[in-house]
Amino acid sequence: MKNSIMFLFAACAIAGTAQALTVSDVSAHARYPWQNVIDVDFTVSDSKASDLFKVGLSATCDKGTKKLFARTFLSEPLCGYGTSRVTWDIGADYPGLKVDDLQVAVTVAPVNPAEVDALDVYMVIDLSSGPDSPRYPVHYTFTPPVLVPTNDLVACAADPNRTTKLWLKRVKENVFPFGGTDTNNGEGEFKVKLSPYYIGVFELTQMQYALVTGKWPSHMTNDLYKAARPVEMVNYTDIIGHNRWPENRAVTEGTYIEKMRSRTGLSTFSLPTEAQWECACRAGHAKSLIVNKNTGRWNFPEASTRNEAPDEGGTAIVGSYLPNTWGLYDTLGNVWEMCLDAYTDDTSLKSLYSGQNPVEDPIGPGVNATERYHATRGGGWNNSQSGYCMAHRRDRGCNAITGTQNRTVGLRVAVSPEWK
Repeated sequence: MKNSIMFLFAACAIAGTAQALTVSDVSAHARYPWQNVIDVDFTVSDSKASDLFKVGLSATCDKGTKKLFARTFLSEPLCGYGTSRVTWDIGADYPGLKVDDLQVAVTVAPVNPAEVDALDVYMVIDLSSGPDSPRYPVHYTFTPPVLVPTNDLVACAADPNRTTKLWLKRVKENVFPFGGTDTNNGEGEFKVKLSPYYIGVFELTQMQYALVTGKWPSHMTNDLYKAARPVEMVNYTDIIGHNRWPENRAVTEGTYIEKMRSRTGLSTFSLPTEAQWECACRAGHAKSLIVNKNTGRWNFPEASTRNEAPDEGGTAIVGSYLPNTWGLYDTLGNVWEMCLDAYTDDTSLKSLYSGQNPVEDPIGPGVNATERYHATRGGGWNNSQSGYCMAHRRDRGCNAITGTQNRTVGLRVAVSPEWK
């Protein structure tokens, strides 16, 4: 008699697209105990990180004589570059099916770029398997995260969208004003053009850091809600491992970024560049955003109402304020956020890109200093002056050579296109 618990084997995947594309490492797993649900993992390579693909699943059974097609999914049938997971509710499509030789195949086809740009696309990385896991499943969705309200801080600390799931949002190709001064309302020193990329919906939290590294380095350590607060007391060395960007675009083994790359298949998972960070913070606004720490209000209609921070004089749980226009939280305030770029002053940066209009996908200055700092953005919990919390305001963070750590500096992650 055939068993209701399926024995699953991965079939060769087929790339349903004319462009250079490889689909590999297909594996299918029945939910245990048997729930009529199959998780299918696979890897897409030879493509760009900003591409989005529609996924098709099919299967054969009864020694290949019977073919099945997936119609009902528990996650949207989408994938991108790297390792992805799609979940098939096979019980809904084929009630009562009992087989022991199911073989699953994956096909992918590119989504029209215009269609992608018209949608809100989120990448979600499941970190719940912890620091010893060889793989973190990735899935894509058009639905934003639904957060536990911050009127219950303990519940927030258990909110998977703040702790075990790492959310990134796709930013479409964009031209925007970079930098600026307070006197010109931060309306930009020059134009920047960015290729599509993904950036963290939230600042990286302490739990999200611990689930990858096994470490809890932060200064803000209240056990009731530290899991959902941004990680701090980490530096560029912990995250990247060297200070040679952009000449050396690799990352050091054992660092946070290296672990994430190897476990997701996302080879460009990293910190955002300064340009990517500022574009996300501005969220389509020409003028730099300003937030008043005391009222928590911005000078645009999407003003937030401030909730109390967990500790007086400390970080707030991520998502304690309303998001900006693009649905990104805490780009201003809470912790300063590290960027890939080495820090150089505004005048030198403007000179670096002189004659380029717009500057396409800037990656910052080269390695040319003995003492090397990296740019930080967004202001932190200790900045009482609203001027620090402006989209154009640049600062230098921790020294990338000495490895200084600071309880006001954290990070937000990004997945970029392949750098030129």
